Amino acid sequence: MNPTPPPPEEPRQISPRLQFREARQRRQNLAFSVIAAIMVALSLLSILVFTGILPTPFFNDFSQGKEEARAGEVPCFPEGSEPASLDGIHATVLNATGRPGLANSIAGALEEQGVTIDATGNYEGQFYGTVKLTAGRSQVVAAYTLARAFTDSTVRYAPSDPTSVTIILGERFTDLPSNEDVAALLSNTDPLKQAENCKAIPAEDGTEQPGEEESSPGETETEPASQTEQSE
Repeated sequence: MNPTPPPPEEPRQISPRLQFREARQRRQNLAFSVIAAIMVALSLLSILVFTGILPTPFFNDFSQGKEEARAGEVPCFPEGSEPASLDGIHATVLNATGRPGLANSIAGALEEQGVTIDATGNYEGQFYGTVKLTAGRSQVVAAYTLARAFTDSTVRYAPSDPTSVTIILGERFTDLPSNEDVAALLSNTDPLKQAENCKAIPAEDGTEQPGEEESSPGETETEPASQTEQSE
């Protein structure tokens, strides 16, 4: 005689409150899993970029700064610019030192290399740095080209001087190298070296308020006013 089978067990009843808590727990587990996966991926990407295995796709366009240079600030020359031809450069040389005849002497040395000297004179103000070259947007490449002949020189943007480069000889300036060295420096066809923390050249020169001028190690104090004279 076969025993009577036990009655089937009724399924466990889950209250709506418990169902809600279990569903919420599943959603939380899924969210935590997704967040953990994203963090692992970002960590791996950071390691690859930090070690140089993977080049960063951003910030490259900002290395020269999208902010435009204002008067007195360091301008960037356009990428890929070649050194300017010396016979196409016009320059004014100003003497901010107490040594008479210095501007004429430097102007003569530059003329021997093909630079056109528009004028020489005394700088009306004080400049305790070495050499500062100021130029408008179309002359920035020319300024960087001439700056190679001067040790510890700096280039600044000057929208008021759009057609020539102004060279200001400061108190720390001693003299140019020999004529042979100057010729070698200025005839060098190597790419120009972009200044650190430079800013983009404005689309056009205009009258604007001067920016906050940053001092370099060789440039401790500057008075912006200057006046060109034909003789010292």
